[in-house]
Order: sequence, then C-alpha cells, then structure tokens
Amino acid sequence: MTSPSLDVRLTRSQSGSILDIDFVGGLTDGTVAAPVPASTSSAMPPLACSNVAASTAMVTSGRKLKILEHRVHKVEMRQKENDESEEELVVSNLRPFLLKVGVHDHMDNPILDCSLPLRASLLYENGLPVKQTSSSEPLVVGETDVVALQGAATFKLRITSLSSHRDKQRFRIQVAPQDMEMLQLEPALCVVSDPMKSVTKLGRVAAPPLPLPSPMPGLGELGGDLSSLKRKYRDTLDVHSRQIQNMVDTQQMIMHELQSVMMMARRAALNGGLVTPKQEI
Repeated sequence: MTSPSLDVRLTRSQSGSILDIDFVGGLTDGTVAAPVPASTSSAMPPLACSNVAASTAMVTSGRKLKILEHRVHKVEMRQKENDESEEELVVSNLRPFLLKVGVHDHMDNPILDCSLPLRASLLYENGLPVKQTSSSEPLVVGETDVVALQGAATFKLRITSLSSHRDKQRFRIQVAPQDMEMLQLEPALCVVSDPMKSVTKLGRVAAPPLPLPSPMPGLGELGGDLSSLKRKYRDTLDVHSRQIQNMVDTQQMIMHELQSVMMMARRAALNGGLVTPKQEI
C-alpha cells in the first residue's frame, strides 16, 4: 500500500486545542482530501470500529468496506419490546455461513486493483467484543483471514458460541484490515454485519396446511339435473352391455370353429392323412 503524502496544517488556540485542520497538496492516487473542521468528528463506522483512534491527525483515502452478501441458515420473526415484529437472522453453530465484503471508494464504486488482507472477528450486537470462555475452541472458526482480491473477499465462518450461553445476546461479524495501523489511517475500512442469533438446532419450518376439499353437492342441489344424469348413465350402460354381449357371441363362435378343426385333424391322423367325404363337415 502506498502511504498518503499530505501536508497537514493545524491551527491551535492558546490553550493548545485544535481549532482547524487544513490539508495542503493531494493524495498520491490523485484524489484530494476535503478539509475537516475541528468541530466535526471523523466519519467512522458504528460499533467496535469506532474504538479505533489515531494519536496523530487522521488522513483518509476514501476507501471503505461494504457488505455485499450475507447468507444465513434461517430467518425467523421475533417480537420486539414495542410489540412490533422484525426479521431475525439465525445461524447454527454446527454449520458455516458466508459473508462477502467489497472494497469501495468514496463514490461507492468497487476498487478492483487492490490486495487488502482482512480479518473477521466476533462482536456482540451492541458492538462489544466477545470474550473467550474456558473452552479452547475459538469463537469464530473457518476462513477468518482472507485477502480481498479484485475488490472483494468472501469469508466462510462458523460461530462456535451460542446465544443461549451468552445471556441470549446476538452476534455480529466485524471485518477489518489485519494491519491495525492501516485501520487507524483508514477507519472506514471496517464493517460489521447484521446481528445473528446462534443456535444448535435450526428446527423445521412448518409446512402450510393443505386446502380442504370442496364439499360434494347434495342431491337437493342437483335438482332437475339428477334425472338427466340417470338417463345419460343408463343409456351408456345399455350400449356397453350390448357391446359385451356381441363380444361373448363372437368368442363362442370362434371356440366352436376351433373344436371342429381339432376334430378334423384327429381323424386325418388316424386315416393316414386322408380325409374321406364322410369326414368332411
């Protein structure tokens, strides 16, 4: 990474407090940093990212991290204290989930020509870091150290701690540069995910109930159509009955002819293959 080249001019009062900050020159990549009044705090991401502070005047290049994709195992509805419902992200401590972040400039455009080593860590929903318990297993396992290439990095993570073991608190994933000095110079290179509840068993989603079959109409509802239906079905049965009788008659005729042929064959065999006129039918 090329360090920014800027001249910083500080205006102090007699008591030593900073009244104004002026930047002289430009950054090495051609962008120009805007003046930052002393009365306005530096724009920093929320939660734990805001705990990073530089001992010297902070110079930013406009780069920032942005969450591009966050895949969880389940989405439930939870009731808030004001009786409103909201979606709650749920992950299992037995399965990994994906978190993809991108490196963007101050115009929110992806920076494709960068190679930025990043690290994922675990926070509570309120932004406080999660402390390691007596268990030797890390709080977050998987691909926790990833290098952002061509402007994006994908983390495959698994939270080992359970919300039920942490006073039902939810968790967030913080992604920031592995180099703490870089994070001090560019505090916007830090992003946190939406809160997630960590459980062991995800449970099953209840299947929607099957629709009840529509009731059959009663005889009274059919009215005059009942007689026409009976007549129609009676005519159809009569036609089928006649067809079946014709098939039976044809079958009997075929059987009679077969018997006659068999008798002639036996007589021919007894007479040496000669058939007399008396043997003919």
